[in-house]
Amino acid sequence: MSDETTPPEKPELIDPFLLPSKQDQRNIFRWFFFVVFIFLIYQLLQILALFADVIIWAASLTLVFMPVHKYVQRKLPQRVNTSAAASTLGVLLLVLLPILFISWVVIQQSAQVYPTVSGWVAEFRVEGSGSLTKHLPAFLLDYWSRASAYIDRSELLSRFDFKQFLLSNVDAASVMIANFGAAAARNVLVGFVNLVLILILMFFCFRDGERFLHWLFEIVPMPTDHVESVGLRIYQTVTAVIRGALLTAGAQGLLAMLGYLVAGVPLAIFFGVVTGVAAMIPVVGAGLIWAPIGLFIFATSPGWGIFIFVWGFFVVSLADNLLKPILIGNRARMPILLIFCGIIGGVNVYGFTGVIIGPILIAVLLAFITIYRETYLPDSQAVKND
Repeated sequence: MSDETTPPEKPELIDPFLLPSKQDQRNIFRWFFFVVFIFLIYQLLQILALFADVIIWAASLTLVFMPVHKYVQRKLPQRVNTSAAASTLGVLLLVLLPILFISWVVIQQSAQVYPTVSGWVAEFRVEGSGSLTKHLPAFLLDYWSRASAYIDRSELLSRFDFKQFLLSNVDAASVMIANFGAAAARNVLVGFVNLVLILILMFFCFRDGERFLHWLFEIVPMPTDHVESVGLRIYQTVTAVIRGALLTAGAQGLLAMLGYLVAGVPLAIFFGVVTGVAAMIPVVGAGLIWAPIGLFIFATSPGWGIFIFVWGFFVVSLADNLLKPILIGNRARMPILLIFCGIIGGVNVYGFTGVIIGPILIAVLLAFITIYRETYLPDSQAVKND
């Protein structure tokens, strides 16, 4: 019997280069995780896109009225749900109900815009020139005569029908407003549902908003001080836009409406609201509305026309310079003109909700620029400190 034994089989050698290293496995997992994570976030945004406007307005109103909610919380320290409900009800009574009432009045009066302005233009064509020249000062009368003579000699300007041009634009605007009113009437149910959703979201924002913000600050992959800086910039911008720009425009619209009522201007509420909207336009502002109205009224009633001009310039338009520094001041930490450019551009891109989105995007961009300068440009920061 042979003592020889069968040699053990050698284990099959595995090429170590064919196996992923631990670092490769971590990279694969990281890529898989973030691809799935981004996909899930994208799908969630797609689902919430239908409620984007509702979410933005609910969150913005919550930020604006957070000091009020803090006061209510101090009065009801152990009743979280009750304090959140009381704050939500307060916002409903202070903001949403007046806006709904004004919108309803504007829609009701929009059908009368065309005949009203048509009557003004007709009276201006019949009596306007004589009435205007009769009350013009001597030094302006010479310029008026030269301009009239130039218009009479100009073939192009002589063919221009001011009445037809003005009425065609007013007619188009009136039709647009009337169509908006009809669409609003057809979508009353949608508007009511959105209002209910805003109130519900505001309740949860008042109740759980701070906890959500702390959680959000923790998961954002940035240093905490940078995240808080961006969050503070957003808060300052939202409160400045809503409390400042919108409240200033609303005050100007209210002052204009009072002046129109005193002067006996038809559709005073409608033109007051339109003046408030125009007040948000940089440079021209509320004068875009009260100046033409004053001109038409002056043609038939010079005294009231002068009153509208004086009231519009010294009360309505100058209120902008008085209120904005008080209501906005340095809270937004960026030029007022830049805020209004963000508002107008935001409305053009995102619709009415762009009133908030536009300035927020600008504010966040400025915050990121500040973080970039402080973090990645230390030399320039050192020079600045010196």
